[in-house]
Amino acid sequence: MATVFERVRDVVVRQLKGSPDEVTPEASLVEDLRADSLDIVDLTIAIEEEFADQAEFEIRDEDAENIKTVQDIIDFLAHQGIH
Repeated sequence: MATVFERVRDVVVRQLKGSPDEVTPEASLVEDLRADSLDIVDLTIAIEEEFADQAEFEIRDEDAENIKTVQDIIDFLAHQGIH
């Protein structure tokens, strides 16, 4: 079974059309992966859908504002009980 990081990486690659090599925990969504505000909205929806089988949660706007890196996504998911 894939790790949380691997699943997040796959969603980020799909949504942002990037290379898996670029998607590291430290990667900035905006600066390193070139996401714009619409990309971030689409990414949050895709993350919610990807992990819906493990927990019911919503990434609210105020949560999304604090998500700047791939690690921030992983930390948010951990806070939701997804490991």
